Amino acid sequence: MEIAVQEGFVIVGKYMNLSEKIQARLDILECDLGAGKHLVSDENKTEMNYLVGSISKFSSILSDTERDFLNAAKSAIADDLPWK
Repeated sequence: MEIAVQEGFVIVGKYMNLSEKIQARLDILECDLGAGKHLVSDENKTEMNYLVGSISKFSSILSDTERDFLNAAKSAIADDLPWK
């Protein structure tokens, strides 16, 4: 699986299927939240909000657990809350 973040954009391998791309983005979001990236700067928050948006557009095919995670991530980013 090929994943890269370049200038705030998530770039995934072009040969990945949709579920792999979504999972890769969820993994990146979880890592960024765990590292507290959203608490460091407004630029990081913007990047993470972009990442959330790139996942949210697939909400109809996300599991309940993934939707719950995404909603919690949105709250943590918006309210500057540490991720636990």
